[in-house]
Amino acid sequence: LGLPELPAEDFLDGIDQLVTLERAWVPTGPEQSLYLRPFMFARSPYLAVKPSTTVTYAVIASPSGAYFGGTGVQPVDIWFTRDFTRAAPGGTGFAKCGGNYAASMVAQLEAEANGCSQVGFVDAVEHRFVEELGGMNLFAVTSDGRIVTPALTDTILEGVTRSAVLQLASESGLAVEERRLPLDELFAGIDGGSFTEVFACGTAAIITQVGSLRNVDGRHTVGDGSPGETTLRLRQLLTDIQYGRAGDPHGWMHRILG
Repeated sequence: LGLPELPAEDFLDGIDQLVTLERAWVPTGPEQSLYLRPFMFARSPYLAVKPSTTVTYAVIASPSGAYFGGTGVQPVDIWFTRDFTRAAPGGTGFAKCGGNYAASMVAQLEAEANGCSQVGFVDAVEHRFVEELGGMNLFAVTSDGRIVTPALTDTILEGVTRSAVLQLASESGLAVEERRLPLDELFAGIDGGSFTEVFACGTAAIITQVGSLRNVDGRHTVGDGSPGETTLRLRQLLTDIQYGRAGDPHGWMHRILG
């Protein structure tokens, strides 16, 4: 994108000032948070296809509830599209780029038309390896206590929640596998019982149970469709740290208000 790198101290100072100013808007109910979205956009005074020499950095603060609505952990259904790709090698798939979301909009409408909450994407080259969802990373839990997620490439976003989940899973005694995951293997594992849980994670959604995966060939229900033990345990571990109910041994949290 050719954008400048924002110094970490400026990033944190901006967050501190905004949250302090808007402290009355910080919600305190279950599954509620003040969602912070830092962003940067070009504003050079010319119209041309080249990197901008001037940019604006800003932060949006939005009181929000559960990402998919409702309370607690609500299993969601995922539609895997065959007609659209989110990102291609050599592009911006690894970055938090607005264009990545733009590329998922029509595919998201396709998912909703098929009764699903989110769309899942496969790779742009062979069209068979699981990458990520429209706005979240995907994980699968095996019957023998392993956790599998697609290995990072330049088409997959290295989400901060993804990194936290991998850390907590490893500390919980789960063997972690980051590898290429064929969609057919995922479907077959769900149908055969070798994949017992599937969940998605992201900044806003935290950890969300996946009830089923679907595509044009049919539906694959994960277990009995209800939240799984490993998914719930990892979600509890993460949210306990986020909400201050547990210690933060990794130094992930940054306190702004007492």
